[in-house]
Amino acid sequence: MTRWLWELRRARWRFGTFGWLALLLMVAATGVVVMEILPMRADLARWEEDLSRREAELKHAPTPAPDVVGGGMNADQRFSVFLHSFHAIASKHGLSIPQVTYQMATEDEASLRRYLVEATFTGAYLPVRMFVSDLRLLRGVRIERVSLSRTGIDKTQLDVRLKCSFLVEVSP
Repeated sequence: MTRWLWELRRARWRFGTFGWLALLLMVAATGVVVMEILPMRADLARWEEDLSRREAELKHAPTPAPDVVGGGMNADQRFSVFLHSFHAIASKHGLSIPQVTYQMATEDEASLRRYLVEATFTGAYLPVRMFVSDLRLLRGVRIERVSLSRTGIDKTQLDVRLKCSFLVEVSP
């Protein structure tokens, strides 16, 4: 025991003033870790667990599919619902589509009607990508071509040309 006391007295001489300040700083840092960081880690783990639980319970709303709207609609009405869904999905992702051209394509089968839709708009990459992925979920839609171009390397807005077709059954 006297050896330890002797070492402590000698430590004052060995460490000096800056050594004691450094030791005090390390003790303070350890106190901060114990008092702040460890409880925060536990809170983050609890929040992540709660988020995972809520995410597992989350129910996704069905996409606005034209076939779900009503069985008593004719092909042209279903196409109008598709166009509304097209613009609703675009506005959900913050895109504005000022120009849409569409035409009815000729089909060999009389029981099917195919509409071609071409749209030109601008937007950032991520909203465009999310728009296209949501558009692919609509029943009867086939994306035939997507072209992305940028006016300059420093521009974040893309010029997008989208060509898709909508296939619907004609009521007898």
